[in-house]
Amino acid sequence: MRVLIASWHLDHISGVETYVNSLIKNLEKEHKIEHFVQGLGPKYHKKSILPIVYPYQSVKFAIKLKSFKPEVVHLNPSLVWGSIIRDIIFLNIAKAQGYPVLFFIHGWRWPLFEKIKESKFLKKLFTNNIQKSDKILVLSKGFKKSLVELGIDEKKICLTSMMIESKKYEPDEKEFREPYNVLFCSKVSKGKGPFELLDSVPKVLDEFPKTKFIFMGDGPCLDDVKNNASEMGIENNVIFTGYKTGYDKIKWYKKSDLFVFPSYTEGFPNVYLEALAAGLPVIATPVGALKYALKDGKNGYKLSSAPAKPEEITDKIINLLGSPNRMKEISRRNLEEAKDKYDVEAVTEQIESIYEEVIKE
Repeated sequence: MRVLIASWHLDHISGVETYVNSLIKNLEKEHKIEHFVQGLGPKYHKKSILPIVYPYQSVKFAIKLKSFKPEVVHLNPSLVWGSIIRDIIFLNIAKAQGYPVLFFIHGWRWPLFEKIKESKFLKKLFTNNIQKSDKILVLSKGFKKSLVELGIDEKKICLTSMMIESKKYEPDEKEFREPYNVLFCSKVSKGKGPFELLDSVPKVLDEFPKTKFIFMGDGPCLDDVKNNASEMGIENNVIFTGYKTGYDKIKWYKKSDLFVFPSYTEGFPNVYLEALAAGLPVIATPVGALKYALKDGKNGYKLSSAPAKPEEITDKIINLLGSPNRMKEISRRNLEEAKDKYDVEAVTEQIESIYEEVIKE
């Protein structure tokens, strides 16, 4: 099978590129894969040069199609203007040359979707173009339902997930006993909920005073979170690791007992899969695919709102830390789910079957 996969630079740090890297690595074992690099690189990312980039990239994409002659084209946009416009252009180029196209919408931005839904012009433009795809992949039942309500053929829409190399994260037997480590891993920005988590810390420490809260990541709000921790007098119980990758990242998951992710909005965050693969119970807001993927009481606990209330985060953390047997049970379930449902081999097999279906059709 010959597959052309398009995405941004694979050395770029994002969930989409992590997914594409893993997919290519596993597909290459049996298939001929080519990667088409979108964009001009990180240093140009924020410059207003789209009138130049789009025509340039379109010509390059058309040339790549003619030289490689793929059996299927796999596009990986997020639901943001620049990404969607670019990949709709690529979609039309590929279809004009007679190639089947898989259109995988990763990140989901509800404000943009609502604008598309409310505007007759944007709705028609979006649906007419997306419908040209042979298959449309989304990360949750909610995203699928929204596209169907917009007028897109339900038969074209497939549910899938992100993926994780679960063996890398698999821990030794977890004991779940004090002192506990509570992990937050994400870009440290307001929308990821670090301030709400930090505000929950003092009352947790009243019950479990030796607990450490680990903030792993970098971002625009990191200094503010550090300052708040100092002002609250909890700096001795809060660890800031900075941004980590590879084994340095995995070891913090293995050291932790609980994962808390009070994000305001998401698609299907890789950190959730990393937490499952490390056998961590998860406390998270019901946003994006997490609304459906995170089973309340089975994988951990859902928070009732986004932004989350610090008091609710506190209650759920205390509930779990006070029930080590329940944490062990959830841990075993999450490890199994990561292997059976989200491991790279399982997800790659699903994608391969979709490729084959598209090619036959």
